Amino acid sequence: MRIGYFGDGVWAQRALARLIDDARYTIVFVAVRASSPDSTLLALAEARGIPVLRPKAINAPESLAKIAEFAAELHVSMSYDQILREPILALPPRGTLNCHAGALPFYRGRNPLTWALINGETEFGITVHWVDLGIDTGDIVRQIKVPISATDTYATLLKTAETLCAVTLVEAISDVSERTDKRIVQSSIDPVGLYCCRRREGDEEIDWTSSSAALERFVRALVPPGPGARTIWKDKSYALLTAELIPGARSYVGVPGEVIGRDSAGILVKTGDNLIRITRWALVGTGGALGTALIPDAARGSRLGRNLKAELAKAEAKLAVLEAKLGPDRGD
Repeated sequence: MRIGYFGDGVWAQRALARLIDDARYTIVFVAVRASSPDSTLLALAEARGIPVLRPKAINAPESLAKIAEFAAELHVSMSYDQILREPILALPPRGTLNCHAGALPFYRGRNPLTWALINGETEFGITVHWVDLGIDTGDIVRQIKVPISATDTYATLLKTAETLCAVTLVEAISDVSERTDKRIVQSSIDPVGLYCCRRREGDEEIDWTSSSAALERFVRALVPPGPGARTIWKDKSYALLTAELIPGARSYVGVPGEVIGRDSAGILVKTGDNLIRITRWALVGTGGALGTALIPDAARGSRLGRNLKAELAKAEAKLAVLEAKLGPDRGD
């Protein structure tokens, strides 16, 4: 079976390495990201004499014409950064497969592993599905579920997914090749499902009014290679790397974000319901780089996070000064 391969990252590397060694398949091209091509994918392709494509606009007419020349029977996508539109999807007679690290129809969209941790899921899914005109909405070919433990982090789930995504994708391609593949309509699992948005700059900032349980999950969900769950102390940004729930901690009303104690393991911080222990953090440097992981040393009585009331008051004061300078005849 002739396969056109669109990919990026470790999971794409591992799947391609297995596919090119399988006599049932001929990889007719490998398409990589234009801006930051995967060097390992490039090396795998070049070692086997497989043509490499680096289109800036995958759906442009010139890209479409080039891809059509390869006459692939099946297209496969793994972490490719461009959406394949209808003209490209119509090219391969067997269709286009995609692997997604989410339990479709749930956790469609971006950052599914992070969102699964934030939401306190006890498992995450790896799904291979046919690509249609929606976002992760095509019929399911193969799906597995993987447990999430109370100590799992974004880093540990990512490591697991890097292996299992490749394995599951290769198994699904085998199903298609042998014509034993099944089609599970996603609406037969759940009529609505859910969609996860792409996380943006600022989403990593901690809301100390959240519950301790939610904050502990949030810290685990954003550890490197994520950006780290961040807070402000002494006008500097810190990424929280590890946090602990305190068994038996009583709920009470206080000031969320205030450091209420210290011990040898870290600092105790008031949350929206009780308190949490922060055991490691790192200073956020220029460009978002994290410094050395340290035991937090904020003193008791310190307050972490932004003082939104104070910032609003400063902004209002600056606005009042500007309005005074403009005077009553400012043309509004």
